[in-house]
Amino acid sequence: MELHQIDCFKIQMKFFRFLAIWPGHHASRSYSYYSKIFIFTFVFVYVFLFSINFYFLPRQLDIFIDDMLFYFTDCSVLSKVLTFLLMRKKIIAIMDVLESEIFQPDDAEGRVIIKKAKKFNKICWKVFASISVSSNFTHALSSLMLHFKEGTKLLLPVCSYSFLSESLRNMLVYPLYFYQTVGIFFHMLYNVNVDTFFLGLLVFIIAQLEILDVKLRKVTDKTKLDDADGASTDKNKESVMKINKCILHFDEVGKFCKLVEEVFSLTIFVQFSMASCIICVCLMRFTMPAPLNYFLFLGIYMTAMILHIFIPCYYGTRISDRSSLLAFSIYNCDWTSRSRQFKSNLRLFVERAKKPLSISGGKMFCLSLPAFTSIMNSAYSFFTLLQQMKD
Repeated sequence: MELHQIDCFKIQMKFFRFLAIWPGHHASRSYSYYSKIFIFTFVFVYVFLFSINFYFLPRQLDIFIDDMLFYFTDCSVLSKVLTFLLMRKKIIAIMDVLESEIFQPDDAEGRVIIKKAKKFNKICWKVFASISVSSNFTHALSSLMLHFKEGTKLLLPVCSYSFLSESLRNMLVYPLYFYQTVGIFFHMLYNVNVDTFFLGLLVFIIAQLEILDVKLRKVTDKTKLDDADGASTDKNKESVMKINKCILHFDEVGKFCKLVEEVFSLTIFVQFSMASCIICVCLMRFTMPAPLNYFLFLGIYMTAMILHIFIPCYYGTRISDRSSLLAFSIYNCDWTSRSRQFKSNLRLFVERAKKPLSISGGKMFCLSLPAFTSIMNSAYSFFTLLQQMKD
């Protein structure tokens, strides 16, 4: 029985289609028009207006920092949208590999591993989506509620659009508020669905390595097939066939890692760079006066950015650790009594497994916990530098 691994990405695919970045294998003309209008309106125009806003901002550091918080996030969203637009064929190839025969478990233990991975991916999306949606509505609607309840001035939720005159901003305050609120909601959906999709791919890589671990430990287990005379099949020949399949499986997992890296390498680099900048800017903003509720928002936002880079790094480390441990897993089998050909193939597998699998960001760093520590150190170093320049 085949396990359709990509089924756990159905919800992401529906949102990708709504967000105009996933037409499927074949795009209709009407969807092509919809995609161009949607992305132009809520991504390119949105980021463009945000960019030119910086030129007209008053030369006041706290105001400048407040706008930069969301601008870095929008730059990350732009990279994710471009990834799906430009790498659609490779993303389809990723889905095809997950459904390929070699990635299908052939025993009960392997099926349990894949089912757990699928269940985790579904739960992960629900958690990310619930937290993101609740925080997004809280931020976007708080100013509007205060405006109608207490009569305070309605502040735009993302940036002030300082290139517009104050009279024009006051006249268009409700349309601008609606545009920014809808835009930031769509950007939140891009972040949630792309991030959980990428994280799901990492989880499936780990699942395949766990299946390989089980196969390697059982590679010499006897599967006796008695013929009419009661003679059993050649166990050495059978073991050689099993270890050859494991070598091919490991090679396919390595190719899958490279394919995922080709698609998401630039996105990972941009996301980690922007998250580092946001952490630095948040630390800088903490040193300036602000209301208590704004400090609470900064703390939550900075924590979210830290988790944004910690979780992929954690799973990147698990991929490297799992792949390197395969060289030890195979020694748990009964290899000493096997044929010379089996031992030769065993050495071949061990040599290949000595180089752990990894996924890099922009060909500059690998997803790993040491990379996370380095990024956090860099963010703090930039903060101390800016603090000294300020003083």
